[in-house]
Amino acid sequence: MEPTNKKSKMTNKYHQKNKKKYYQGNKQVLQAGQRGFFATCNINEKGCVRECYNLLNHYADILYGPEQPKEAEKKESEEQKTAGETGKVSDDDDDDLEAAAAKCRETLTQRKVRFQNVETGTTNCIFIRTQLDDPVGLGKHIVNDITTTGKSMSRFVLRLVPIEAVCRANMPDIIAAAGPLFDKHFLKEPTSYGIIFNHRYNQQIKRDQIILDLADLVNSKNVGNKVDLKQAKKSIIVEVLRGWCLLSVIDNYLESKKYNLAELANPSEKKSNGDNDSKSEEKSVETDAASPPAEQHAE
Repeated sequence: MEPTNKKSKMTNKYHQKNKKKYYQGNKQVLQAGQRGFFATCNINEKGCVRECYNLLNHYADILYGPEQPKEAEKKESEEQKTAGETGKVSDDDDDDLEAAAAKCRETLTQRKVRFQNVETGTTNCIFIRTQLDDPVGLGKHIVNDITTTGKSMSRFVLRLVPIEAVCRANMPDIIAAAGPLFDKHFLKEPTSYGIIFNHRYNQQIKRDQIILDLADLVNSKNVGNKVDLKQAKKSIIVEVLRGWCLLSVIDNYLESKKYNLAELANPSEKKSNGDNDSKSEEKSVETDAASPPAEQHAE
């Protein structure tokens, strides 16, 4: 007969293993079609996430009003009730119904949370998914307020960049995601633009290739669009994190200190301080010694 202590240890080990799998399975991760805010930090990622939540919720409440969790909870209870009634039809499909209910609960949880941190798998790189339709509008409001008040409300967040689209980090998917985005920004009136490209833990996407392909796509929308490296009215942000690509088009991005919150709050500081911040941020970028710089404007 197996000893009780040994059996107890094996049982605890089994439960701990399953518990670990459960938590890993419930982690929110980057997915195609998401939008949100990309943040960088040097240290203390947890502190950075906390500050992102504070900043985004503070300004979102000002612009859009507080969230309405009661309405979301009511909707959730109604859909769960419907799922429960459906489950009475057949006992043979319990597993399928439970899986569908779990997926429904996860979807509802995501709906009622205005901002949600998701795993990027990249050091010092944070992504906060949002259910807002226009993250760029909220990002502009944050930048304008920090510029006006001189208060960044953060210690660990370096940059907080709104992202309009997330896709797989391969050229067909990037072009497909950029097409509708460029229709919105470059189709109607000619403007000046620049492309800012960063890659982390990914050497498959080549800088020259993505810059040329995106520039061709911009020019195909309107032949009057021109490249301007120093005073571009619109900046195309391309952030590649492992197997994912984050895309956005932001007005006056360079003029707004590339959405560096500390620089926006202290514009009178010497330029060298800003350079030091940029260098410290670039320490998190994994590149080969022979590879080109991680950030580059379109030429």
